[in-house]
Amino acid sequence: MSVREAGSIAPLLGQVGGAARTAGRHAYLVGGAVRDLLLRRPTADVDIALEGTASEASSFVTVLCAEAGWSIEARHGRFGTATLHGPDGWRIDVAATREEHYPHPGALPVVRAGVPIARDLARRDFTIHAMAFRISDEGIEGALIDPSGGERDLERQNLRLLHEGSLSDDPTRIFRAVRYAARLGFGLDPGFVVALRRAVEAGAFLRISGDRLRRAIQEVLSEENRSMAVELLGRLGVLNAVVEGWTVSLPVAGNLAGTSGPDEAWARLLAPARPALRARIASRLNFSRALRRATECPR
Repeated sequence: MSVREAGSIAPLLGQVGGAARTAGRHAYLVGGAVRDLLLRRPTADVDIALEGTASEASSFVTVLCAEAGWSIEARHGRFGTATLHGPDGWRIDVAATREEHYPHPGALPVVRAGVPIARDLARRDFTIHAMAFRISDEGIEGALIDPSGGERDLERQNLRLLHEGSLSDDPTRIFRAVRYAARLGFGLDPGFVVALRRAVEAGAFLRISGDRLRRAIQEVLSEENRSMAVELLGRLGVLNAVVEGWTVSLPVAGNLAGTSGPDEAWARLLAPARPALRARIASRLNFSRALRRATECPR
């Protein structure tokens, strides 16, 4: 689905709110769509949090998809999540409200569904994504729910973590941070430096699988403003935390603009690296054979 103006989401939200009322639950618009509404930007992401258990979220999805124009792309009843297609081509992700506990730095979270919306918002990555609007039959209902000051950070164009341990819990959040900073033209809050140092010292990056790290970096390389995003990674020393000795200079970051695809972007990113370092990066990030070939002879 291409991005659409935020105002066009109102009829869709009315249907979501009606289904939530029928299911006897409260539904909330969360995440990027709230951010884009407040910024008056077009939105492509529609994330719905249903305040309830996984089974109650599944019942809500059943009610909603009984309406004309709705269908299910994927559904995971055990976790209370689903991806739906709505009228006019909208793609909607639904999830039961949940909280997460990380047993140790870099671990996958232990999830508990069925928590109040405020606790669901507290588990998110940045303050600008920790906001919600309650949804009714009429669409958005009531005031913005903003327990962490996300609206203020939007006004200041400031990307801020919810707590100092956020990057220790999930180091891949730093890659999301540079993507959004580059995309929105926002600055990174000074707390990122403290949180990143804490994550490195806790060994959080070492516990993340190569596949997860590769996908996170490739998402950065897929951004329109990839040069700016990679420059931020280099300035923060993130790539050195992934593989010791991996640095990125300003000219290398600038050379990423105008690449024709992910393989070329990877090749340009690794072009200055010595063969031994490229081999260590390829091994740590679990490169496919094709990607290894693309980066062995950088362009």
